[in-house]
Amino acid sequence: MSNLNSGLGQYLRKLRKDRSQTLHQVSKETDIDSPLLSKLERGERLPTDEQIKKLSKHFKVSETDLKVKTTADRIIKNYGLNITTYEAINLVMEQLTPYIKK
Repeated sequence: MSNLNSGLGQYLRKLRKDRSQTLHQVSKETDIDSPLLSKLERGERLPTDEQIKKLSKHFKVSETDLKVKTTADRIIKNYGLNITTYEAINLVMEQLTPYIKK
C-alpha cells in the first residue's frame, strides 16, 4: 500500500509527540502494536473502527474527528487527488446539503 501523505497519520503523530510519548507507550496503553501505530502515522495503513475508538479514548479527542480524517484518507487512497475526485466530492456535498440543513 502506498503512503497516503496522511492527514490522519500526521495528526496522530502530532498528538503523540505533544504528549511526549513513544510509539511503545501508546501501544501499551491502546493495545495496538507499535509497528501498526508506526504505519498509521506514516499513512501506510488506515485504522479500523475499533482502533479509532482506542486512539480517541487515549488521546482524548473526538472519535468523529478521527473517523472523518480516516474517511478523507480512504477517499484519497482509493480515488487519488484529481479533478474527478474533486467533482465527485462536490456532487456528494450537493446531495448532503438538504440533510445538513435539517
